[in-house]
Amino acid sequence: MTPRDIARIIFEEGWNRREFANVHGLLADEFPLHIGGMTRITTGAELESIVAGWHTAFPDFRFAIHSITADEHMAAVRATLHGTHQGPWGGLEATGRSIAVEHAFFLRVEGGIVVEVWEILDAKALEAQLRAE
Repeated sequence: MTPRDIARIIFEEGWNRREFANVHGLLADEFPLHIGGMTRITTGAELESIVAGWHTAFPDFRFAIHSITADEHMAAVRATLHGTHQGPWGGLEATGRSIAVEHAFFLRVEGGIVVEVWEILDAKALEAQLRAE
């Protein structure tokens, strides 16, 4: 399976449909997740919990994948997160507002599994869309 295939499965089955049966086998037992200049070691179970949190706050959560560019060890994903804020998120009660936030992910793949992830999101746009008057 190519890094492009792996990325597509993680986003379509894991993030969008919350079906992790095929995703767990594509992730290292533990892997560094880099977001906003911070790094945390995470697991497939923790990723599933993160996804569940997004879906609780945004029940119609969906990543629209615009492109996946890959070579033999890396996949770059450009996507827009869409959803309607229906539950608590980041200390903010549900607003009912719709969001569309640009994201980029870079997944490093070794031996057919993801061993490292970088996420770049427009956090200011997310906050502005949730707090808009």
